[in-house]
Amino acid sequence: MVVGIVAEYTPFHNGHKLQIDYAKNILKADAIVVAMSGSFTQRGEIACFDKYTRANLALQNGADIVFEIPTIFATSSAREFASAGIQLLASTGIVDTLLFSAETTDSELFISESKKLVDLEKSGEINSEINELMSTGISYATARAKALKKHLNNQLLSSPNNILGLEYCRYIFANEIHMNIAVMKRQGNEYNDLSLTGELSSASAIRQHYRLSKNYVAVPEESKSIYENAIFIESNDISQMLHYKLLCNNSFEDYLDCTEDLSDRINKLKKDFVSFSQFCDLLKSKNFEYSRISRVLCHILLEIHNEDFKEAKHNNYISYLRMLGFSKVGGNYLKQIKKAASAPLVTEPSNIVDKYDIKAADILRAVITEKTKSSLPNEFTRKFDLINI
Repeated sequence: MVVGIVAEYTPFHNGHKLQIDYAKNILKADAIVVAMSGSFTQRGEIACFDKYTRANLALQNGADIVFEIPTIFATSSAREFASAGIQLLASTGIVDTLLFSAETTDSELFISESKKLVDLEKSGEINSEINELMSTGISYATARAKALKKHLNNQLLSSPNNILGLEYCRYIFANEIHMNIAVMKRQGNEYNDLSLTGELSSASAIRQHYRLSKNYVAVPEESKSIYENAIFIESNDISQMLHYKLLCNNSFEDYLDCTEDLSDRINKLKKDFVSFSQFCDLLKSKNFEYSRISRVLCHILLEIHNEDFKEAKHNNYISYLRMLGFSKVGGNYLKQIKKAASAPLVTEPSNIVDKYDIKAADILRAVITEKTKSSLPNEFTRKFDLINI
């Protein structure tokens, strides 16, 4: 059995290690493949550590191969993030089981409700309802959430992890992917809860605690040396770059996830820009939530347009498999992946062609360079074997 996990690891913490241990000890996985976001996250924020450090942490704690989710999807809505993650795992040709953590652990409920959602989408019924709701002035995300509550078990719509799980399963059944589904009970505090709850705390709480105390908690003890030697990055570290990009534009509606109304709002308020997080708060309204705004600002910074997204999605999400690292066990599967994969396996940085992955990595590298006052290798010169464990 080869288990696949979709993750961000911002940062990798005890809950993530618990999930990997579950795959190994309960599911008896022969290998664990991770589809991980790279330099930016699904909330539209820059990752708190570079992708090589986060991949290294996953490998040291039991993962066997780590691949990068393309930036254009890693910074998209939950639906598209989930779709790209599953397509990446399926593209390896070796992953036969998906494992995710959620508040609801009834895998049969996820399966039945996701199949119902697929049928609703195929019939056009759910899309008609979404369009009708959007005509009242609410956003697509809000309209879709309202429409789903009308048709699906609300238990699966009650938390970000349940919603992601539903989206994983929806993509699997909509595309007839042969992949078993395993659900583990999520432990610790809520996804966005900033309070520390011992050894199992949310990534948000761990990041917040580090900002205040410069001390890591609720992370694997054996990994603390990696954290201590890594450069911690905050969302506001990209403020100057974003501010300049906003000043160089007067229209933003062509950028991914942006609308004419939000573009006008950005243009009107950019004179009051102070920082990334402050500007997200300033732009918030009843129609635009923080995460949607942060994703739009991220897309402006990375110059990701609606047409770019449509083209990448049309090309089936994954154009190649960008490997970030592997364990000795994972190394035994590389030949099998090369034969079975539906996308080319990329192990040499010189073969990277996705301009958004390169741009995202360059921005993160620029942030670290500014913090450390020292140069770092770019995507084309960084040696892959740095994390070959």
